[in-house]
Amino acid sequence: MKAERMILRHLLAFLAAALLAACGADTKTGSNGTGNTPYAGPFLSAGTVVSIDPYRVEGGTSLQTGTAQFRVDEAADPGGAAIRLGMNLEAVGMATGLGSVDVSVAATQSAASGPVAALDAEGHRFTVASLAFVSDANTLYDGLAGFAALAPGMYVQVSGLPLADLHTLLATRITLMPAPADGRVSVAGRVEGFTAQGVSVAGLTIPPAPLGASLPSVGDRVRVTGAFDASTNAFSVEQAAILASYAPADGSVIEAEGIALDPSNGASSFRLRTPARDYLVTPAAGTAAQVAAGSRVRVLATAMAGTLVSASLTPVAGTISYAVSGTVSDFASLASLRVGGEPADLTMATIQGGSASDIANGRRLAIVGVAGPGALRVSQATLLP
Repeated sequence: MKAERMILRHLLAFLAAALLAACGADTKTGSNGTGNTPYAGPFLSAGTVVSIDPYRVEGGTSLQTGTAQFRVDEAADPGGAAIRLGMNLEAVGMATGLGSVDVSVAATQSAASGPVAALDAEGHRFTVASLAFVSDANTLYDGLAGFAALAPGMYVQVSGLPLADLHTLLATRITLMPAPADGRVSVAGRVEGFTAQGVSVAGLTIPPAPLGASLPSVGDRVRVTGAFDASTNAFSVEQAAILASYAPADGSVIEAEGIALDPSNGASSFRLRTPARDYLVTPAAGTAAQVAAGSRVRVLATAMAGTLVSASLTPVAGTISYAVSGTVSDFASLASLRVGGEPADLTMATIQGGSASDIANGRRLAIVGVAGPGALRVSQATLLP
């Protein structure tokens, strides 16, 4: 009990400083405050990437990734070159006590890559292989002028947060991709069970042979790649891999973004659904916060015996602010360029550190904006040395 009280004191001090820092930050979304954390120790961050250079997930602490080992899907990614806004990131490291986390491992997993099948324009829904996706005003698009530009047959890569139905996800990023010559599809999901025919993943049944000698357990995340037959909902698996798991150790602090499920009546206990796993979240003593089933939330908590003891719960509501620093490329005009690989529209931006005429390929910019139809709608751009 003494150890648990010590952990909670550290966490509550951490949260108090984070909330004070957030009060002085941009309050347009109500969910983008960064913390000045005095906590030092093991840390796990999981959520949607809202800032690159520095990295930060929704509502979270600054992630220092200078020595981190990055993975994107199954591949190693030196330097995190393929990490983009809107992707779902898990980062493990040590909080420094100085307002940041030194990350040792950072990994992102897309939910699916494949051709768009069924499309519901009115409901902003579409399917890729066995998974359904719904978009909202915060969904980022790359290579597409918004949801209206989606069409059946387009090959896309989608990142997102699973909803109550594990086979339906809130799309946080949709990227138009060149279709592979062999038409292969990739889908990632949790193992939901086992049948005589194989392993149930993402609404599909896959044979165990491609997974090799080490079979997954229920709840493990698996990526399968192969040919998908939409008419029969059958998947011819060519490759399957059990994905890395980053469960928080007892006593570590975790910040996690996900979908709230099964809130208890009269209390704030609930399940937090993230792409990797569901967490049981329960309030710390003297705290209380109600959540609505199906709402998108951010939790800051300490891990104890498989439960997240939460002292901070923030709804992710309204417009999300995204930020990226990087080199300008593909410059055609202020309305059409990329910054750090992200499509951006600077026509309405306040420009600092120079003038619009200084913006050209090769210059470095720091931009802040919101999701728009095909590009970030930038409100502020700063020219960097």
